[in-house]
Amino acid sequence: MRKALHHSLRMVLSASMLMAFAAPLTAHAAEKIEVYDSYTSKSSNVQLYSVSQLDGNQFINAVIARQPDGTYSKWPEAFQHFRKSDSGNLQLTGMDDPEQAYVYDTQSQSIMRKSEYTLSPDGRWGVLERSRYERQPEGYIAKFNDQYLRNTVTGKVSVYYSTQQYYNARWINQHTLLESGYNEAARQNVISTYDPSTGKRQELLKGTLNNWNLTKGLLQYVKNEPKRLPWIYNLKDGSSRLVKDTRELEALFPAPPSSRPEVTFPKGMLLNDLPVTEMPITLAYEHNLNLDGKSVDVSTVFTKGGQEWIPVKPLAAALGWKIEVMNLSATGDPSAAYIYKVTNGSNHAVLTPVNSFNSASRLYIAPAQLKELGYKSIKVTPYVK
Repeated sequence: MRKALHHSLRMVLSASMLMAFAAPLTAHAAEKIEVYDSYTSKSSNVQLYSVSQLDGNQFINAVIARQPDGTYSKWPEAFQHFRKSDSGNLQLTGMDDPEQAYVYDTQSQSIMRKSEYTLSPDGRWGVLERSRYERQPEGYIAKFNDQYLRNTVTGKVSVYYSTQQYYNARWINQHTLLESGYNEAARQNVISTYDPSTGKRQELLKGTLNNWNLTKGLLQYVKNEPKRLPWIYNLKDGSSRLVKDTRELEALFPAPPSSRPEVTFPKGMLLNDLPVTEMPITLAYEHNLNLDGKSVDVSTVFTKGGQEWIPVKPLAAALGWKIEVMNLSATGDPSAAYIYKVTNGSNHAVLTPVNSFNSASRLYIAPAQLKELGYKSIKVTPYVK
């Protein structure tokens, strides 16, 4: 479900109506504008660039738009860069916080707050990674990489894998993930496949994945051994062999073309001087929560380890809850990272790392604690297309 956001900065101008004025030039010399990524709209012919420029002692990042008439403008300061996602949209922020995850939707030509999943070829599943930090009993802060999986048919979202180690996954057929990373159980790097429809993981080989050519069904890897010789694995028949020479390696796994386009901007153009074009922002919601007949749209609801987690902030804002930060000593656990008291009228619930979930400074609550707040009927409904 999507709702329009009337932002305080008046971000209401449609992207299809982007109009800019030629920027005035200042007296001092401009440094070269570096281009990191670009996109051209097929319908409007507006060209977007993710750029940076050194202006005096200030390093400027910006998204700039070139109109068909040759004039330039820049997006609001909140959006300073983008990169193309596999969907064709432009990812404007990280995906760690679903309340602050923004993409430029190339079809509607507008900015959307939504989680950008990488869809499987058959469109049935989507995956994304979110990082979070968690205090450990030993007192240190550990970083976890949580892998989220969304069933696009049912709309349900779950964390299917979580690790403190390196992990990478990509789709290799209709809905199979090719995984590579450190396997804590095996205590070494492993390359495997994961089928979200069955939840089954199959180890292909022990080693580190360096490159791939999915068109030919080939993986380039090294075994977990001191020599680190380059091997080729054939996904079709499961065979492995050593690489013949560097020429074969370059032929089978050619280097991707540079994603940085060569662009010539008007001489002396300064990013600081470009006029700002306001952009429309649309809020996309994955789920609706109904508590005793009161309906609230939320950015996400997901399960982890069989437990369902619901974001606290949108519920508190919509339902008038009071949230208090309590003294950590009240937990009785010196290693606890936080303790919050959530009050709903005469009912309250105390949230700690034991009975809640925290990711990217966002607090999530479980249905059991919603019942402590006095709610009897709890219904979660995913939005699906």
